[in-house]
Amino acid sequence: MKLRNPEHEITVVEQNKPHDTFGWGIVFSDQTLENLQANDPESAETIRQSFAYWDDIDVHIHGKVISSGGHGFIGIGRLRLLSILQERATELGIKQVFETQVETTEPFEDYDLVVVSDGINSKIRTQHEEHFQPDIELRRNKFIWLGTHRLFQAFTFIFIETKHGWIWGHAYRFAGDLSTFIVECEPETWNAHGFEDMSKEEAIAYLESLFADYLDGNSLMENAKHLRGSSIWMNFPRVTCKYWYHKNIVLLGDAVHTAHFSIGSGTKLAFEDGISLAKFIHQNNNLQSAFKKYQDEREVEVFRLQNATRNSTAWFESISRYTNFSTTQFTYSLLTRSQRLSHENLRLRDKKWLENMESEFAENATGKFSQTPISPMFTPFSLRDMKLVNRVAVSPMAMYSAEDGTVSDFHLVHYGSRALGGAGLLFTEMTHVSREARITPRCTGMYKKEHQHGWKRIVDFVHQQSKAKIALQLGHAGPKGSTKILWEGQDMALEKGWPIVGPSAVAYKDQIPHKLSKKEMLEIQNQFVQAVHLAEECDFDMLEFHCGHGYLFSSFITPLSNRRIDEYGGSLANRMRYPLEVL
Repeated sequence: MKLRNPEHEITVVEQNKPHDTFGWGIVFSDQTLENLQANDPESAETIRQSFAYWDDIDVHIHGKVISSGGHGFIGIGRLRLLSILQERATELGIKQVFETQVETTEPFEDYDLVVVSDGINSKIRTQHEEHFQPDIELRRNKFIWLGTHRLFQAFTFIFIETKHGWIWGHAYRFAGDLSTFIVECEPETWNAHGFEDMSKEEAIAYLESLFADYLDGNSLMENAKHLRGSSIWMNFPRVTCKYWYHKNIVLLGDAVHTAHFSIGSGTKLAFEDGISLAKFIHQNNNLQSAFKKYQDEREVEVFRLQNATRNSTAWFESISRYTNFSTTQFTYSLLTRSQRLSHENLRLRDKKWLENMESEFAENATGKFSQTPISPMFTPFSLRDMKLVNRVAVSPMAMYSAEDGTVSDFHLVHYGSRALGGAGLLFTEMTHVSREARITPRCTGMYKKEHQHGWKRIVDFVHQQSKAKIALQLGHAGPKGSTKILWEGQDMALEKGWPIVGPSAVAYKDQIPHKLSKKEMLEIQNQFVQAVHLAEECDFDMLEFHCGHGYLFSSFITPLSNRRIDEYGGSLANRMRYPLEVL
């Protein structure tokens, strides 16, 4: 803002001392630096000269290390970056006030603009909570943010299995003599190790011994002097806000949104927030208009990045799902966890590594070595005794083209063409176990001989003309039944429909379902049994039970629609009882 208009009078109020910060290194992207270069070339160049560069990712697990290249990281020390920004602010004539806690915006009501960047635990966001409407979700894993003089030449992940579960480190060099070292684990592992009762010093000493083979004699260090005991361990809070501004106040950075450290983009987002905000304030005389354009522009990027961080966070929270993979497959899963890095993008970054992974994966799947790399999606897959020629599955999609539940030539062509197209597995659309179980009058069924004959024709074609397998998806619409077909009004009730049922008399949308009695529940269970027998006679390869949102089984599972007080309501175990009985 000062660069755009030197007449602006700007004061920065900071709670800490000059050059005092919590945390260690920051990872940037080339795009962020380009944005900064376009707005403040001098600061960008000073920051560029302080960067540490690295290209590889090293993954240590099961006593092995897997390296993948071509990733292009740049990092800088948080303290170094802070010093650069403070010095630049001084050069531009920006007043800086340190060691000052800001608890409320009341002292700044006469200011034209108040930019709030007071972090994840923003007091100002809390003060005006009813206006900003924050949504804060504490993620389950525990982590501790440390540093070390051990210089990691690659972005390094270290996974160690202990008797209480897995503990892992995220490490990267950000300066000539320092690396960030974040340690993370699941809460069950944290509790079993007794970290809650350890002092800060005891916890760090234990982690030093645990990661000793990777620290080369260097210690682990902390710089959170204000934290005591187990409070040095944190749960990551995912923060979003419905509104980013109120009156003359606007939120920026972690105060308004957060990005998980496994993606490492929190500072990047804050930088780009500041650039965007300054741009729109400069372009608009009306502050509220500038705020709205700022939020509209930045929300898109934040939403995109938070989706990626959600995927990455969930991957680390479910680490035990992947640790039995081979080291190569585990690394592949780790690299692609956020879904920002695709299979083919990995090929561009490190073709040799990816082709080695493809060959190993194919050999594990087929039992035979292949000189030519094969994409994993085209390798065979076994599900119990069912062998699929590849991992391409056609998901269920309602076609609303049946006549009184009976499939036609349309369905034969629809499923047959996908089988001929090479898919390994086809799922039918949701097929209903009774006339009253249907969603719409044009949905398929499996409760009459005519239905069986129609499906048998399709199954025979798939088996005779392709290598595909075909699965029947069986379901009951429950509270979502007796509605118009999609293009006539989604979820809209039929004028002359049929009675709908559910665990309780709770509407999904406009229709109130009849509460099922135990006798009626048994009748529906028998309808599923009859449908399964008919499906077996059709030679389907697999059955899937539909438990999608709003339908019968789902409405039993969720307490929002299951208000029963008998053995089928209340606890989750009770709410699961009926779906499991049918299954």
